[in-house]
Amino acid sequence: MSFNNVKITDKEVYKILYLNKVKGFPPYQLETMFPVSKTTIKNIVNGKSRKDCYFAFIDYMEKHPKEILTLFEVI
Repeated sequence: MSFNNVKITDKEVYKILYLNKVKGFPPYQLETMFPVSKTTIKNIVNGKSRKDCYFAFIDYMEKHPKEILTLFEVI
């Protein structure tokens, strides 16, 4: 599978951060769920890429600890 120039949406980035930071999914598990490389996943969860999304997510998580738990839950 080639990952050349694969773009993921902000929503997908937030979902990666949610699954990692809230649900505890390790990066290697997330690699199977999104069409990007393992390096991209690691850079996202460590705040090295997509920094705008990373810092917005962390800020929201700190300010809304209860709401973050259900951010991607299906009703």
